[in-house]
Amino acid sequence: MSKYTIDQLRTAIRELKIPTPLSDQLPLPADQVSTRDQWLGWLNEYLGPGYYNRQTFVDDACHVYQHLNNGRMIVWLNEAAGEDPRIVQAAIVAMDGREPAQTEAMYARRILPWEDLARRLFGVR
Repeated sequence: MSKYTIDQLRTAIRELKIPTPLSDQLPLPADQVSTRDQWLGWLNEYLGPGYYNRQTFVDDACHVYQHLNNGRMIVWLNEAAGEDPRIVQAAIVAMDGREPAQTEAMYARRILPWEDLARRLFGVR
């Protein structure tokens, strides 16, 4: 499978137009307007120290996805990219009530792996 940059991921997210009724029911942080904005804001600072004072910078969309500790963002991205609603719902159920956030994200990724998302986002067959 091809590697994609953070800029390519950001562009793909900006272009998503599919409604996200399932993930829209999940709570947003108080300071966020939408999950799309949360994704774009997070990616905009990803190649620098950012909020988390990162020490290493990896310009790889798969790396970003695999290290994200936010199940809601994972679910939203997959739903917006056109994943089957039954699979999105299964991911929501799998991550429900999991603590800490890293565990929630891990369960979401088990149902929604990067390879499947990349095919939908970037048209890879």
